[in-house]
Amino acid sequence: MDLTESQKSAVAQWFADGATLDEIQKRIKSEFGVHMTYLDLRLMVAELPQPDEAEPEEKPAENPDEQEDPAAPDAEVPESQNAAEEQEPSDDSAEMANVTVDLDAITIPGTMASGGVTFSDGTKGKWYLDRYGRLGLDAGPGYRPPPADAALFQARLMELLRSRGMI
Repeated sequence: MDLTESQKSAVAQWFADGATLDEIQKRIKSEFGVHMTYLDLRLMVAELPQPDEAEPEEKPAENPDEQEDPAAPDAEVPESQNAAEEQEPSDDSAEMANVTVDLDAITIPGTMASGGVTFSDGTKGKWYLDRYGRLGLDAGPGYRPPPADAALFQARLMELLRSRGMI
């Protein structure tokens, strides 16, 4: 069951306040009456905007006559616009689509499911779901997949598990 936007914002606040996923899962059950699996909660929290990703709100000028004309030669261009202009278009979107997830024919002992993953940078790893629904990933010491790859991996893993009737 999906949460409403107000419920998601409450979960985001709990997470930002430092609550663990287990604590959040219990609060969702007690406050909203919604049972959410650990994996579903983990995926939902991964999709929440991170505090450093949140875009700052622009404050309107107190006097409308004082607003700067962006076309004026002396007007400052916001940093976000400069960054967007400096970035060159890339073919990263095609590369990010190159995340593959497969399921082991024989699962790792002590797990519900296990399999392999290949990220867009060519790094291969093994994933598993333990009996509590917690996701584990081993792709080498210290390896962290790019955020877009991680999100795509989780989405494809959910699709794979749903197609096999495992969730």
